[in-house]
Amino acid sequence: MNRALRSFGAAPGLAWDAVRREPLRAALAVLGIVIGIVTLVFVTSVLTGLRNQVALLFREFGTDNIFAYHRTGDPYQRPSEAEANRRPLDPDLAAAIAVAAPAVRDVAVQVIVPAVQGTRVLTARAAGNESDTILVEGQSANYLDVTSGELSAGRPFTDLEERSAARVAIIGANVEKALFGIRGAVGRELSLGGYAFSVVGVQEKRRGGFFGENRGDNVIAIPRGTAQRLFPDAEETVLYIRAVPGQRERARDEARALLRQLRGLRPGAEDDFNLSTADQIIAQFDRLSAVIGLVTLALAAVSLVIGGIGVANVMLIGVAERTREIGLRRALGARRGDVLMQFLIEAALLSLAGGAAGVALASGLGFAVSLAAPTFPAVPAPWVVVAGLLSSIGTGIAAGFWPARSAAHLDPATALRHD
Repeated sequence: MNRALRSFGAAPGLAWDAVRREPLRAALAVLGIVIGIVTLVFVTSVLTGLRNQVALLFREFGTDNIFAYHRTGDPYQRPSEAEANRRPLDPDLAAAIAVAAPAVRDVAVQVIVPAVQGTRVLTARAAGNESDTILVEGQSANYLDVTSGELSAGRPFTDLEERSAARVAIIGANVEKALFGIRGAVGRELSLGGYAFSVVGVQEKRRGGFFGENRGDNVIAIPRGTAQRLFPDAEETVLYIRAVPGQRERARDEARALLRQLRGLRPGAEDDFNLSTADQIIAQFDRLSAVIGLVTLALAAVSLVIGGIGVANVMLIGVAERTREIGLRRALGARRGDVLMQFLIEAALLSLAGGAAGVALASGLGFAVSLAAPTFPAVPAPWVVVAGLLSSIGTGIAAGFWPARSAAHLDPATALRHD
């Protein structure tokens, strides 16, 4: 034990001497490790942060909710060829499902207004400002309640405003900032597509999102009846089906059966709509993240192998240059295990230096990303840092084993005669 402790204590100084004698060679040796650790730590941090934001985004809509849409995927994305001709859901289906499905508490409606009206992009104007990066949605009066939406100011729509197609609006946090600045928007007017709307509410800034951005912050919500009257080409409809607590799967089955019946599907025909939940969407993202993670791991592994080869070469050169030193140590009583441990520790410390540099670079990149998108956490978590450092140490030990073993098995008499 004492011998092992003495070897461990002396190894850092010997390793530093080796690096100091050939700094360029040592730097080139660990370059692959640095690249591998940066790739591993940074991409893992980004994926972890993105996954947490996506999970928060969809769980904000309610874990008891089921999303019904006539296609799979995002309503704001271009549909696949196979689903392009599917009929949109009828917004009136919401009332039918709410009445006929015992496991359903309520159903809210979201109607998406196309961003281009005729040949012009839909633009919002107010107080001398304008924005054409808005998203316009028609929402039922119960939308905020069903989706657990929160307002920072004002109130939701009323049933009367929905039925009478009132020109009122609830705007997202980004819209308020773009059109009204720091002044309160509630009670003021905005122009949308040539129509005047009174702002009755402002949504609280959303917490989840993609890379720190949540498109809900860019939404101008108007009553569903208003959207259908003023923008008749607004047909893309999403139903938010809120289940009775603890009966989400039963509510899903009931909603599916009703949608098939109301849309006139024959027995055995495929569904021409999609039902999903927050958990399913998060699981799909996790599968995509797993594929990206495997690719990242493969790239990092290639870099670590290259770095390991560099470390092994440095250690082999070090063994050749210090043959007489090794022979002298053996002649003075050092055992093979002592020499083996010395060189393994040197290799591990050399790789650890590369790992530390890689973690530092990855942390710097993550910090820069977080500055650019403050709501998107990309700074490596402690467990990612530890994993990166352990990976670099493991690479060093694996790469240094053969040179260390060669040093340990040198014959002392032969080594002392080495010139």
